[in-house]
Amino acid sequence: MPKLIENQIPNFNGFGTSVLVQQTRGRIKRHPIPCDRMKARALLRDHCPLTPGVYGWLDDRDQLCYVGKSKSLRNRLLSYFAKTPADKKAERIRQHSKKLIWEPISNELLALIREQELIYRWRPEFNTQGQPTKRQPAFICIGGGQAPNAFFTRRITEKSESSFGPIAGTSRLRSAVETINQCFQLRDCADKTKFKFNNQLTLFDNPLTAQCIRFELGTCPGPCAAHCSSRIYQTNVDNARQFILGKDRSILVRLDQQMQTAASSKSFEKAAILRDHLSNLNWLDRRMSALRDAEETYNGVLPIEARKNREAWLFLKGGQLVGSAVAPDSEERAIATIKRLTEVSIAENPIPDNLMEMNLQLIVIAWFRKHPQLKNSLIPFDDAVDICERRLNGDIRQTA
Repeated sequence: MPKLIENQIPNFNGFGTSVLVQQTRGRIKRHPIPCDRMKARALLRDHCPLTPGVYGWLDDRDQLCYVGKSKSLRNRLLSYFAKTPADKKAERIRQHSKKLIWEPISNELLALIREQELIYRWRPEFNTQGQPTKRQPAFICIGGGQAPNAFFTRRITEKSESSFGPIAGTSRLRSAVETINQCFQLRDCADKTKFKFNNQLTLFDNPLTAQCIRFELGTCPGPCAAHCSSRIYQTNVDNARQFILGKDRSILVRLDQQMQTAASSKSFEKAAILRDHLSNLNWLDRRMSALRDAEETYNGVLPIEARKNREAWLFLKGGQLVGSAVAPDSEERAIATIKRLTEVSIAENPIPDNLMEMNLQLIVIAWFRKHPQLKNSLIPFDDAVDICERRLNGDIRQTA
């Protein structure tokens, strides 16, 4: 689908295109909202289906002010016109709006995906999640010149030598980044700081002083004041990277032992600091484990029901939704699908470069976590190509 500049909000002219094939989506309906509550409920009972789907509320300027999804469109929209609405936000949305628009979707997961597309595209004012200016996932990165460190970013840049994510929960991620730098002894000062390692030759003996208190506290080796060698500092960087990759988790055992020792010696303040560090690293380890599992496991084709007893294929690469197609039911579709499957299978796992792609990846990962049996439904790319080729052979035999 076309890229959208993240601070540009277009005028609403309909839900628009989707990464989901048309066969998964029904006809969009738009209706003025009757002033009378009971008439509104009668309208919904007569015209709104009981299927999954997405819906939107339009204000008096015909602009989309809220988008939602439901596994039963009619029941969800009827709840807005209950005598006592379930929450005050629902009542505010209803009072602010003049029209309703909805689109049936064949499956609840697809409705979640479509909802995210619409929030990202139209930026409805009553939606708080999924918008470029509001709650966003982010990345933990390692980089920064002579003395790399861990840092938090919402967008990967050239500074990022290694990037890991996306990760939801930005406030917790910020704390985890601080813990990484302290526990693996990486600096957290500005990149413009001048760094001097003790294995670099100088013409004059000019003792330097560390520029922050972390050297005195023993949480930074002092690369700004020639207190460590470049080799030792790079070892710290490599250790941090190995932890984030899940290849060396020994820091968790060491922190737990240090915390127990501090508590036993009644150094409760130190024990509390170590407890917080351990909590942050355990949290990050769980998030990274889920991402690694997605990258290794969620690769292939996920068959999913489309409308009118048809089947759609979702193409997943590293947990990311990279495309969709109707299951091959003709020679033309089989040829096009083989081409697409080949391209996806040989490509590297993509790094999401905008908020919608990040959120779609997190939606897919969360859905598999909620429905673990779906892993058994994934068709490896090679097997999906075989299915397409059998379709082609069948067509050839029928033609002959």
